[in-house]
Amino acid sequence: MSKIYTTLLFDADMTLFDFDGAETEAFGIVMAKYGIQYTDADLTRYKAINAALWERFNSGEITKDYLQGARFTQFIATFGDRYASLDGKVLNNAYVEALSECSQLLDGAAEVCRRLSEKYELYIVTNGISRVQHKRFDASVIKPYFKGIFVSEDAGAPKPMKRYFDYVFAAVGEEKRALSVIIGDSLTTDMAGGRTAGIDTVWYNPAHTVNHTDITPTYETANYEELLALFL
Repeated sequence: MSKIYTTLLFDADMTLFDFDGAETEAFGIVMAKYGIQYTDADLTRYKAINAALWERFNSGEITKDYLQGARFTQFIATFGDRYASLDGKVLNNAYVEALSECSQLLDGAAEVCRRLSEKYELYIVTNGISRVQHKRFDASVIKPYFKGIFVSEDAGAPKPMKRYFDYVFAAVGEEKRALSVIIGDSLTTDMAGGRTAGIDTVWYNPAHTVNHTDITPTYETANYEELLALFL
């Protein structure tokens, strides 16, 4: 790496935080609370519904309020009349509260953040619900390594929109934009967002996903060891 950076912008979920595990745990808590008997296939179906709605939100097609009202309403509908008496919004509120308590990290994430924080300023840049993301971040062991967290709900726009990154750099200092790089697992939010913001990008791609988009990350890493080697 020939370019010098001072500021690393980390995506949160599935880059540092184990969102798959957190989502599964929170979902199970809600299902148990409301007596919903579910299978692994039901969980997979919920995750697909949720992911599709987040994709629509990230593209600006729907609002956060619509997303939160729709995901469990759509999921309950897949059971037919079995749970028709349940309110999807009530389930969503319970899920949001449960999810905010889940701050588990991916293996090795804490050590990566500790080592990089010795040389760089670190920030979290994440889409999501503000009270959930802030609470998870505040409870995590990596909080001391970061200068701050920027959540799309607070910014009034999600990654990859320019408005989101303008919000970030208004806070950290516009002069740091040219010295910043975003690190994340998503091509369509993190890498596309970096391109929109005019900053370099690191695609964290442990699954070795094939890039079928027109987005070309500045760098690509498959694991934390490669990430550390890139910056240290």
